[in-house]
Parts: sequence; C-alpha cells; structure tokens
Amino acid sequence: MKFNDTLTTLIQQSLEVGATPALMGEPGIGKSSFVEALAYSMGTKAFVLPCNQLADKADLTGARLVPYEKSDGTQSYKQVFYPHQVIQECIDYALENPREWPILFLDEINRTTSDVTSGALTLVTLRRMGHIELPENVRIIVAGNDKGNVTTLDEASLSRFAIFHVEPDATTLMSVLGDALNPWVKKVLTQYPALIFQKSTPNAIVADGRDDDDDDGNVTMAELFDGGEEMNQLTTPRTIDHLSRWLNRVDRQELASHLATPVQIGSRETSLLNEAIEAFTGDTMFTTQLVAVIAEDLASNSGGPAHNRVNVPKPNCYATLKTAATVTDLAAQISGLTQNEVSGSLLYAMKENEDNSRLIEQLAQAAVQIEPEHTRTLFELVTTGQFDRQNLEAFLEVDSPIVAAVKPSLSAFL
Repeated sequence: MKFNDTLTTLIQQSLEVGATPALMGEPGIGKSSFVEALAYSMGTKAFVLPCNQLADKADLTGARLVPYEKSDGTQSYKQVFYPHQVIQECIDYALENPREWPILFLDEINRTTSDVTSGALTLVTLRRMGHIELPENVRIIVAGNDKGNVTTLDEASLSRFAIFHVEPDATTLMSVLGDALNPWVKKVLTQYPALIFQKSTPNAIVADGRDDDDDDGNVTMAELFDGGEEMNQLTTPRTIDHLSRWLNRVDRQELASHLATPVQIGSRETSLLNEAIEAFTGDTMFTTQLVAVIAEDLASNSGGPAHNRVNVPKPNCYATLKTAATVTDLAAQISGLTQNEVSGSLLYAMKENEDNSRLIEQLAQAAVQIEPEHTRTLFELVTTGQFDRQNLEAFLEVDSPIVAAVKPSLSAFL
C-alpha cells in the first residue's frame, strides 16, 4: 500500500478503534516521516523510539533497585522498572493534553535483538512498562522491515497488530517536501513516479544479463536486486530528500563543471556529476533520468519549483469551539484548552474559508505563543497564498503580544 491519503485515513481509523498499526516495508521509504506527518495532521505529536538503537531489554525498561520501608520499619530494596525517556515523554505529554491522541512510534521493532522486540511487544499488549501504565489517549504505531536481517515475529505476535505492507509514493513525497523539493528532482518524480524506490544494479551483473557464475544465463529478479556483499546505495524517499537538499545548495556553475568532468567508475566512463548523484541515490534509473534533466536544464536555463497544498491539521477541540453561541461561552471553552490546542485552533481558523473573526480574536488573546510547528505552517500558508484573507486581516487587527510579534512579516502578504 502506498503512502498516500488513503493509507493516512486507514491508519487513523485503526488508531481510533484501539488497534495498533504495523507499517512493514523496505528501509528508508518514509515510514518515520509518514507517522510524524500523521501526528501533525491529527493535531498532536509523535514520540519516536528507534528500537534498533537499544542493545537489550534493560535499555527499554530501565530496571533499578530502589530502597523502601517494610511494614516492620526496616529498610529493604525492590526492583522497579522505569520507562525509556521517549516513552516517559509521551506519557507526560498525554497526561498534559488529555484531548489529544499522541502517538508512541516504535520504529525498527524487528531490526534489533529478540529481547528488545519481546519487550516492545509486551508494551503493546499490556500498555504498561514496569509499574507505569500508558494513558488511555496514547496511541501506538510500530514499524519494521519485512525482509532482510530482521527478528522474525511469530503468528501470536503478528496477531497483535493491523499489518500494513507499505511502499513509497512519489506524489506523497512531493507533497511532504513541498517547495523544499528541488525542481529537477520533482520533474523526474512527476514524469517517472515508479522510480521513487530502486536498488542499484550489482556490478556482478553484466550487460548481457549474465553473471560470472551463471550457468544457464537466467537471472531472476531476486538476483538482480540483491547486491550480495556490495555496499550499493538505494533510491528511496530518504536518499532522494538528501539529494534534493544538496542540489538546492550547489551552485549551477559548479554543477555544470561537474557535468563536464569525466570520471571512471570501475569499467564505466561517466561524469563527476553522475558519480556525485550516485553517492546519494545509487546507480539506478532515477539517477540516470535526473542527470539527463539537469544537463538539459543547464543548457536551456529553464525550470522552477511549484507550490503544493499546505497541510493544516484540525484539532479535535475545534468543532466544539465552533458551536459556541456567545463570546462568554467561547472564552470559557478556550480557557480549558492546552496551549497546543489554542495555537492549532488559531492556525486552522485562519486557513478555514469561513468568517472566523470572533474565534480568532479570542484565540489570539488567549495564546501565549504560536507553537513552532504552527508558525512554520502559517508562513507556508501566506507565502503560497493559501490563507483566507479576511481571517488573516482579523488576526492582524487583534491587540495581543503574539500578533505584534508576527505582524511585520505577515502584513507584507496582504
């Protein structure tokens, strides 16, 4: 299943009914980015715990001997298990924001020791770590690889999850990266979306489709995409993102110089530009197409980025705010919100194509600050023209510290 709006809806519905989604797929295809974007779209946060960085179960549970007083007044010791820092941060946030559904994301759950995987599965099943229970509003998502050097999960373990076998989607990647995506990269992904994930062709496979040890000349797809012991780079959303950032930074004249510089890679004669791009995305058709697009553009001086739709999350409390009949009722509801809910509701109210002047005024006066994530989204809205002009004007007319802080920058877009 591709990373797209359909998968987002399915995962969110799974979380709503209390299931634990498991995203299984190749490494580097965007599982972590998907979960973080999902949390943001739900108006909450994702707390990411990379299980492959844990050496054993003790790193997950943090067992400690603590002193305690027995009933007879004497002192003794007992073993107490403390959650990993990431888990504790998720618990604390969930308790502070009871109307949100913060996500605890256990990444690489089966690319670690069986001991760590077992501990993570216990957390999913019992919803507790040692003596500390997960709050009811915490939602869990796990992710792992469905092939390669991984810890195999038995049927009993698999039955604890709603398993989604995922693969990258070019349209979603372009939407997530937005204007930060290099226009050359965007052009290739638009024309050839299937190139979003590829493995390099092993050097052992020669032009006629045979390798040195192939007796009958038949090369299977599994053999073609298995580089053996070679360290071959992949084309994945992660490596494409890194490449896009590099291309955005490098001067066009420098790229032209790289293109004109011949190099030898094994038995292949190519350019320095091709070698540099292969360092990010491997010897794949994506790299070949991208070099061709860059070469064509450098010769014609054409190309440029296009704007993508900005994703603005709708907080769970927003619908209730809209039902307030009077300013007094509205102020009372806002007084019970967390600052994250106030900030998120203010952002959504400025984007919504309705007259939200009264709501915006009350939220702007109650807000201590606009959260950093919401600030970035707000500036994306105004710089791409995807805001409601009437609502933005209403916001800028409010007499409050947070409006005064951003007014000089936002006024230029009206």
